[in-house]
Amino acid sequence: MEIRNKTAFAWILIILGGFLQLGWSIGLAYTEDFTNIGWDVVTIVFLFLSMVCLEYPMRLGVPFTTAYAVWIGIGVFFTVVISYVLGLEESGFSWGMALCLALILAGVVGLKLTPVEYADDGKKE
Repeated sequence: MEIRNKTAFAWILIILGGFLQLGWSIGLAYTEDFTNIGWDVVTIVFLFLSMVCLEYPMRLGVPFTTAYAVWIGIGVFFTVVISYVLGLEESGFSWGMALCLALILAGVVGLKLTPVEYADDGKKE
């Protein structure tokens, strides 16, 4: 696979992994201290898949710091939003929280748009 295709695939995986964080982070609210086997399995599967989507792009040459920041930023942003939509949060949503979420989103986009040199073979030397 040529470098451009590997890079595009890596970023698709990182973004997918960010969204998969929703499954395990929201799933935690339903596991009932890991006594609800159905939600336990859902949470663990989403956690595993999310981690794979973070780890594999680093093998393709995406720097860890950038991959992690984008992965966690997407996960945090959407977990907060969906938690409020599902009523999992007792406190109200404020303009301050909206501003902070906008800053997270701006940081994720900024990291993605910042030029980065990718390793040719994805291996550390």
